[in-house]
Amino acid sequence: MSRPRVALLLVVVGDLGGSGGAERLFSALHEHFATSAPGVVTLITARSSLRRLREAGYLRTADAVDALPLGREPGRGKVAIAWMTLQLLWLTALRRFDLVHICLPSPVYVPFAAALRVVPRRWRPRLTLTVVDCTLATSLDVPPPHGTYERQVLDAHRLYDRWTRLDGIFSWYRAFVEADRGGSAAVVRAARFCFTDPDRFRPAATKLPLIIFAGRFSEQKRPLLFVEAVARLRQAEPGLVNRYRFRMYGKGALQAQVNSRITELGLEQVIEVTHAVDMAPVFAESQLFISTQAIENFTSLSMLESMAAGNAIIAEDVGQTREFVRHGENGLLVSEPTADAFAAALAAYLRAPEWHAPMARSSRAIATDVQTRERFADDITAFWQAVVSHE
Repeated sequence: MSRPRVALLLVVVGDLGGSGGAERLFSALHEHFATSAPGVVTLITARSSLRRLREAGYLRTADAVDALPLGREPGRGKVAIAWMTLQLLWLTALRRFDLVHICLPSPVYVPFAAALRVVPRRWRPRLTLTVVDCTLATSLDVPPPHGTYERQVLDAHRLYDRWTRLDGIFSWYRAFVEADRGGSAAVVRAARFCFTDPDRFRPAATKLPLIIFAGRFSEQKRPLLFVEAVARLRQAEPGLVNRYRFRMYGKGALQAQVNSRITELGLEQVIEVTHAVDMAPVFAESQLFISTQAIENFTSLSMLESMAAGNAIIAEDVGQTREFVRHGENGLLVSEPTADAFAAALAAYLRAPEWHAPMARSSRAIATDVQTRERFADDITAFWQAVVSHE
């Protein structure tokens, strides 16, 4: 069977300074297909989103990219969504794709997906999307309270369930596949791999005594836990803390609380809060990446980027985290999400400089030999083929 002609739908791309892992991954995936299988995969985006992605170092060429004129904020407001929907329907009909893959399950794509539902099956492309949020699996069984981030994720998923006809779901997480007993789509599969660009994310010749937190400042990422862990470490081992720099990269709803807590704990000279669109230069020089994220660390693209750049990892042992972090080989796994536990793991790593180089090499090897672009591309291609061939 020949490869299906696929459209990657990635129209709305926001600020990449504090998050954007899925946006970066699908942009890099498109670049892979553009060189390995020209003409098979097309990226549909907005001109403003294309500019943001290029500022972050992606999509340098326009090969197989349709950038729609949707203004500075595509999908913001009813009129903008209606205009975007019309353009997507026109482009889909013009290109005659076999399959349209919605890269991020934003509600702004629901009207387009719902409109495809009324098209006779022999004329419409198959429709698939990615589940990118690890909170959804537990929310399917126990709906979270209204107004929470987790409820917003669940409500978006329910919109697709109610108004669209999804042919397939490609989940970042096995937990969703196991929890989706109602059958959100005919074909539901979990990713087995993630990937980054090891040529772009690579270690510098000399590493600095720099410890990094990188992620959205949200409840799920638990940036305040990172601040508390550094405070406990300074209290217990001030000599260790004084030899290192701690830097938090990100933005988000908890940013004011993070800054306030740093001030309360007197850590202004210890922790720097900043952000960057391109983290490659940062990870190249940093030594240790700390993830205080809840529920899951697979498929954290920021973590994998840091690994490719030769960073050891400290993270909680939750979900599929062990597929990235091998305890004692490329980092340390923490058994419970407390400031004391993270501070103890951090102290253990900092007290053992003989660990640093082998852990850095092991991290990079996982990113170059195990979690590769080719394996991810083969997996998602097999998923697309299964969807297209499913009756």
